[in-house]
This record gives sequence, structure tokens and C-alpha cells, in this order.
Amino acid sequence: MLSIFAFPKPFRGHIATIQRNAITSWMRLSPQCEVFLLGNDEETAEVAKEFGACHVSEMARNEYGTPLLSDVFEKGEQLAKYGLLSFVNCDIILRSEFMRAVGKVSWAIHRALK
Repeated sequence: MLSIFAFPKPFRGHIATIQRNAITSWMRLSPQCEVFLLGNDEETAEVAKEFGACHVSEMARNEYGTPLLSDVFEKGEQLAKYGLLSFVNCDIILRSEFMRAVGKVSWAIHRALK
């Protein structure tokens, strides 16, 4: 139903706890979502594997080495198996209310396209 994309900070210290709590909440959503974690650091790959999320390590960067958010969205569109995509910051806990809202939006879009 929904593909979630996120670009986490390095999983260190308190930030690791916050991000792990958020990802845990995403993995518990029902219906189950497809989750993508983007980033080329080792911790992101390990956390993605631990949670059963997809890991994407390669992304375009600017001249300063900063990842381009536009590439994150482009990769999301290319890789997602669901038609609904959501970019979520890795410190955001999602609860069942989020999926109810996604369902309502999906229904409204489907109805508008008829």
C-alpha cells in the first residue's frame, strides 16, 4: 500500500535510539509498508538489514558531498512497488492514525481520477 523512504543520520548515541524507535513504529504499521533507508554509512546498512528494510547506498551528491534530496525522491519513485510514497524524517514515530489518513488520501485520489 505505502512505500516509506528515509535518509537517517548516522546511528550513534541518542540519535540512534530515536531513529530506531521511529523505524520500529514504521515496521509495525498495518497494512505493512515497504521501508527504504538511504545512506552509504555502515550503520544504515546494518539497521536496514536488522529491520528488514531495503537499503539504498548510492545517491547523487552536490560538490560538497551532501546527498541530494531530489535523488532520494527519484530513487523512491524508481524502487517503490506501491503507488503511494512517503518521505519521513527518521525521528518521526508513525502510529495507526497515519495509515488511516493514508487510506483516506488514497481513496480520495482514486475517486478523483475516475
